[in-house]
Amino acid sequence: MKKVFSLLVLAVVCMAGTGRAADEVVFIDLQEVFRQFYKTQLAQDQMRQQADDIKMERDTIGKELEAMKADVDKLRADARDEALSEEVRENKRNQLEEKLVEMQQKEQDLADFEKLRTEQLDQQNTRQTKKLFDEIQDVIIKYSKVQGYVTVIDRSAKSRVGTSVFVYTNPKYDITAEVLAVLNEGREVRPVDEAAETVEAAGE
Repeated sequence: MKKVFSLLVLAVVCMAGTGRAADEVVFIDLQEVFRQFYKTQLAQDQMRQQADDIKMERDTIGKELEAMKADVDKLRADARDEALSEEVRENKRNQLEEKLVEMQQKEQDLADFEKLRTEQLDQQNTRQTKKLFDEIQDVIIKYSKVQGYVTVIDRSAKSRVGTSVFVYTNPKYDITAEVLAVLNEGREVRPVDEAAETVEAAGE
């Protein structure tokens, strides 16, 4: 992969040096396009709603567990209360054992619920992200063919240490805004709150 990328960069340099039209090689911030795409924002809203629903379900189970724990504490105290008859204390001990089993099952149910719903949300997020990137890429390809570009390079690419692969790109050859205009044509796009994003750009 590293060798292929190096060849790509070399090809760009060679084309620039052979007098080919500069506007045939352009750059795009793919992560920015993803974040500002209106469908990404719709997907984020949907994922946030599902996360809220999961939290509500988890809170409901949690409240049931708290009630069970309170019952267990009461039964445990009664089972040790010498002011009560032995028969009554024995009955409390039996109830305590049953309640402990019930509580342990509820705790397991909560753990299973969280694991399942988290996996489902992650899988949906992955599928949705891929679908959005595929659509964005398709638009970029079609737009670039119409404009006559021979190469479109993602300037948001990062190295293994997290630094930008392209230290500088001339804004004149950046088509991020143009592609976003095509993707969001006729749509109202709200300012992006990156900290609140649910659907995340691949590779981030």
